Amino acid sequence: MRIAASCLIAAACALPAGAAAQSYPARPIRLLVPYAPGGNTDIVARLFGQKLAERTGQPVVFDNRGGAAGSLGLGIAAKAPADGYHITIGDLGSMVITGHTNPNREYQLRDFAPVALVTSVSVVVTVNPRSNLHSIADLIAAARAAPGKLTLATSGIGSPNHLAVELLKSMTGIQALHVPFKGGAQAITGILGGEVDVLFDGSAFAQVKGGKLRAIGVTGPRLPALPDVPGIGETVKGFEFTNWWGFLGPAAMPADAVRKLNEEFAAIAASAEVRERLTNLGLAARSGTPQEFGEFIRNETDKVARIVKDAGIKFE
Repeated sequence: MRIAASCLIAAACALPAGAAAQSYPARPIRLLVPYAPGGNTDIVARLFGQKLAERTGQPVVFDNRGGAAGSLGLGIAAKAPADGYHITIGDLGSMVITGHTNPNREYQLRDFAPVALVTSVSVVVTVNPRSNLHSIADLIAAARAAPGKLTLATSGIGSPNHLAVELLKSMTGIQALHVPFKGGAQAITGILGGEVDVLFDGSAFAQVKGGKLRAIGVTGPRLPALPDVPGIGETVKGFEFTNWWGFLGPAAMPADAVRKLNEEFAAIAASAEVRERLTNLGLAARSGTPQEFGEFIRNETDKVARIVKDAGIKFE
């Protein structure tokens, strides 16, 4: 009887830990979105968050905390309870670029546990349909033929689009004039009106699909939505620059929660429905382990630092 009782006690003690691990998540997950509703970050967060809720049977509560290019929200997320029930979504701008634009931000990369990279978007290089530029090779040739004359427009200084421009200039040695607008909409209006020669902007996807602009390249791999538009890397070997989105939690987040969420987000990104929705937005599905995502962020941080230094970019 003593032996039997000992076995029952041991089993009873073992069950809660095993059950807890298997039942995660056992309550709602709070997903902090460090931007206002309606933008790409919010769209990606809600797409994956809603699918996560469907798969786990637990609600996902969205908490938009916009401000300071994502720095305000991520500062809050970094200090959230590390219990597996508080996660956030980060992108190139909030995780990397703000380290240069906002040196006083209240978080560092070490404050987060990478969970899953889920999607990315290339900057689309476009011209007015009347332009005589039909390829990245044409762009490079035109810049070399008249140094400093070709105008390359973006949505603003320090944007991913601007960094893509500077990386292209650095890797090819061309001299071209960067023209920063106050936002993507203004930049698109500028190229439609013939004010600038070339536009680097991921948000021009709709104008390309509608025939108002002609795409001559993308800054990453070919996009599923624009399969005939080559990546710049096909002309300039080694070139790649994309914006991206991924989920993170506070640094001390339990490893079991990180692993479970990574598996769920990978399955969501692999689903046909989500891939189709991402394609319609001009995005590409991504996946990988938490460790790979962490290494990816570190590499992106080093890349941006080199671009900023080489181009002498001064942030206002």
